[in-house]
Amino acid sequence: MLADALLEQLRYKVEGSDLDYKAERYRFAKASDDDKSELLKDILALANATRDGEAYVLIGFKESPPNPAEVVGLPAEGAIDDSRIQEFINGKLETKLSFRYEEGVFEGKHIAVISIPKQQRPFYLKKNYGPLTKDTVYVRRGSATGIASPREIAMMGASNAIRGEPQVELLFQTPTNEPMQQLFEREFVYFTEELPDYQPNRGGYFAVPSLTGNRNYWRDAARFLSTSKRVIHARLALTNMSDFALTDAQLEVTCHSPAGASAPLSRADDLPDVLDDSDFSHFRRATSAVGRLNRHMDIDDRGSQPMAMVTLGTLRPGQTVRAEDDLAVLPSCPGKFMLRARILAREISPPRVIEHAFDVTGNKRFASVDEIESMLNDTE
Repeated sequence: MLADALLEQLRYKVEGSDLDYKAERYRFAKASDDDKSELLKDILALANATRDGEAYVLIGFKESPPNPAEVVGLPAEGAIDDSRIQEFINGKLETKLSFRYEEGVFEGKHIAVISIPKQQRPFYLKKNYGPLTKDTVYVRRGSATGIASPREIAMMGASNAIRGEPQVELLFQTPTNEPMQQLFEREFVYFTEELPDYQPNRGGYFAVPSLTGNRNYWRDAARFLSTSKRVIHARLALTNMSDFALTDAQLEVTCHSPAGASAPLSRADDLPDVLDDSDFSHFRRATSAVGRLNRHMDIDDRGSQPMAMVTLGTLRPGQTVRAEDDLAVLPSCPGKFMLRARILAREISPPRVIEHAFDVTGNKRFASVDEIESMLNDTE
């Protein structure tokens, strides 16, 4: 499913050659040929449209200019399976068309999205279906659908031959620019007691001296220990090996576990620092947040799975660009994991997918509050 951040961005666009809104789900199951032809025509028209990137049909959305499109939602019943739509659409066409149909939840409401990457055109029916006629190239122009002229069809064919397939290489590296390994040994720390407020210069837990006291010191320290002992760093480097530039290049990175274990993602510079017990630690964390504005790597954790969204911009032929910060992967337990990156650019259609599998081994440690101080000393 598209990231929530991308859906939010699309809501602010008006309908055009790369975007259509539908307030209701297409009629499909037990529908007539005339009803199902609406879905077929819309996908054909967007696939044949002249555009720079992917095209989308947002279903469960109602256009409301000049405001962003309203999320009206769909009934959960009647969801359509992507495989059935793939079979239906491509069974009618002369050439295979790449697209995705997905249903999910956005802003608490059930929605659906059709994503159509930019690809070689034209597409047309091999035989009549409902009101649609074979050998006719339906095309989206702005917010309207029409029939392509012979000149438009010729231009579609010419655009296919302008350049070859883009060639890219994505490397998963360590912070020292070495290839990322496939086996990591880590420690997983869990605290068995409720962590108390820190009270400086008093009896009880360690009575560490301080200036005024950070009452969240023990909780902050526990978070630092839990994070630092299991974190895995990944540096992302994309190389354009094409003989033409790639524009608006982006990465969408997720981490999967076949066994269902969680692996939250973070920017490396957002990880908790080694703390002290003074109030100045609050000040350092507050001021560091100022530098988080206008970043080119951000983590979207609002969906069912965290996603790192990395903006790389334009890559000239032969150029290598690294993400502005290392990605921190935080596996919750030992197991098998898979980093999966989608490479997007205006010239790449459909998006490329690169994966890196790795195993994490290590012990689970159940620690008491009294052990925090010694564990912190071990990290120094």
